Amino acid sequence: MFENLNQPYPFNNNFKHNLRTIAFVCMAFMLIMLYFQPFGINFLASPKDGYFVLVIGLVSAAIFFFSTLFLPGLFPKLFESARWTVRKELIWNIGMFGVLILGFTLSAMVFDISTMKSLTIFRSGALALLPLILFNLSNYNNSLKTKVAQVIDSGRHWLTEERKNSQHATDEHIRIESENGKEVFEADLKDIILIQSASNYVEIYYTVGIVTRKAMVRQTLNSVESLLSKSSNIKRCHRRCLVNINQISKLAGSSPNYSLEAFKLDFGIPISRQNIPLFRKLLASK
Repeated sequence: MFENLNQPYPFNNNFKHNLRTIAFVCMAFMLIMLYFQPFGINFLASPKDGYFVLVIGLVSAAIFFFSTLFLPGLFPKLFESARWTVRKELIWNIGMFGVLILGFTLSAMVFDISTMKSLTIFRSGALALLPLILFNLSNYNNSLKTKVAQVIDSGRHWLTEERKNSQHATDEHIRIESENGKEVFEADLKDIILIQSASNYVEIYYTVGIVTRKAMVRQTLNSVESLLSKSSNIKRCHRRCLVNINQISKLAGSSPNYSLEAFKLDFGIPISRQNIPLFRKLLASK
């Protein structure tokens, strides 16, 4: 169960998208507050109540802005999309939830909202859930749209890529044997997408038809690189990653957070800064 917390999870670090999402979520939150009047509070009964709604909307915007735009810029390695996991996403959301509760509680005290005087923290927590849920739903919807677009794009280029692979790739068959000789991985070189180190193992992402699979072999990345050194299609893009250049669709992101995207992977592949010019040239010549 806990192993699932270390699964990759896409982190959206698109500045324009996050800015639009924050504006939409905070406006929707304030409108819902005014229309549905949670806890029986008529937020249009007095200017004080109306200002309270405006302030908690601005507090939500400030917290989301700080969490999604300021912090990733301050700590780019921590928020790197390729290294973001389910565990980090949960901790990040719990942190935002706690700060939202604090901001709403202080706002209720400052504006002396009588209906919230009893169980102020509990009711602030209930209110804080709303913008957080709206924010995550918006991000999840964007993530789904991105995946659908990738699937459509992959489908569009599938025949072209298959043709291209058949022209440029040989029928070379590779065999990777574990250090103890008990595990053996075999596949056609053209089907390999990514090989990355994972402690004492290497993780191999490869395709079988239109399905992407993963295999693990107890071996070092340097040994595998040496084994595949004769192939011009296998390139090292990062200290812990080898990729098949024919499986890469584009170089994504912006400095310094670049990553490689593959047609049949739903996560970004890290790329070292010194390898960016090489991969730009390789992708441009495809």
